[in-house]
Amino acid sequence: MIEKLYGKNINFLIGSGASVGTIPTLATEYEKDGKNLSIEEILTEEKDNENLKNLIYLYFYQKIIKTGFLEDIEDPIVMKNYEKFLEQLIKFMYRENYQKEKRINIFTTNYDLFFEKAIDNLIGKHEFYFNDGSAGNITRRLSMKNYHKKVYHAGNFDNFNREIPIINLFKVHGSVSWKYEYNAKQKIVGINVDYQDKSIEYSKKFLIKKISNREIDTKIDELKEEDINELKKLGKSIKGKFYLIFPEKDKFEKTFFEEYYYQFLRQLSYELERKNTILIVFGFSFADEHIAEMIKRACNNPTLQIFIFCFNKESKDSILENLHLNEFPSNIIPIIPEDKEIIDFDIFLKKLFEIESDESGK
Repeated sequence: MIEKLYGKNINFLIGSGASVGTIPTLATEYEKDGKNLSIEEILTEEKDNENLKNLIYLYFYQKIIKTGFLEDIEDPIVMKNYEKFLEQLIKFMYRENYQKEKRINIFTTNYDLFFEKAIDNLIGKHEFYFNDGSAGNITRRLSMKNYHKKVYHAGNFDNFNREIPIINLFKVHGSVSWKYEYNAKQKIVGINVDYQDKSIEYSKKFLIKKISNREIDTKIDELKEEDINELKKLGKSIKGKFYLIFPEKDKFEKTFFEEYYYQFLRQLSYELERKNTILIVFGFSFADEHIAEMIKRACNNPTLQIFIFCFNKESKDSILENLHLNEFPSNIIPIIPEDKEIIDFDIFLKKLFEIESDESGK
């Protein structure tokens, strides 16, 4: 498939399926009253059940946010796949025609730091520029204006300019490394991208037991008053400390972050409206209704091609359902595995870059 990318405006949309193996997806199902529900469905259907919502927030922190800092990774395969993905993109941009802008955009709904840490592991191996939209030295602050850059390597006597490949990363749903900041004296309003405080302390063994399994026990009648009070404080702390879009229908309690969310979506929309654009989708189910609607509108661009890598045959139907389509338009090309196979990260890399699969993750 790599040959289809040359000379095109290349964009990726990467979802939680890319980090499976280290971090569970938000579509993980939980049982309640005999029904299997996603986290978002539980938080939506039980929006008035504060105890249950706070228990879900605690699970969300323990299993997704805290894990997203990637401090204790037992299985290195997911990280290796992220590294291979980024390394292949850098090599591809160096092979591009010199007249083509050496820039690739990655839009992701993931909160974790796989991209950032994979980039750190590649520094020194290749010459490239990674742009997460932040600028600064001691304190790095996020701004959309930081994305519109070109970087060149000039000779010692300025006798040549060679464009350096740029990878732009847009974290549409936020990041575990972001913190909102406001400094009234300096009139600074923004997001600090180097935030690393992940301390949410809780001591109740009962609550730890409640979130220890993949299936959350939603029968909370046995909660004592002291448990309820601790859950309430934990839920408030988790939602207040981490600058993320949580998986619930009412996503925008923090209006400042809503501005960033729509700025990122607007940038994705601009990219999809450009001529000869390719969007490659992996690990994403289109459960985000705003992104789903944007993709549908973008199909009016006759030069746009969207390649959706489906995890299995069944996921094609769920993607169509989330897009509210009966069939894909001509410029959306679903890539479906054969028979009972799946398209995981390793197979995705093999199909995209036409490289051999590496089961060892090395």
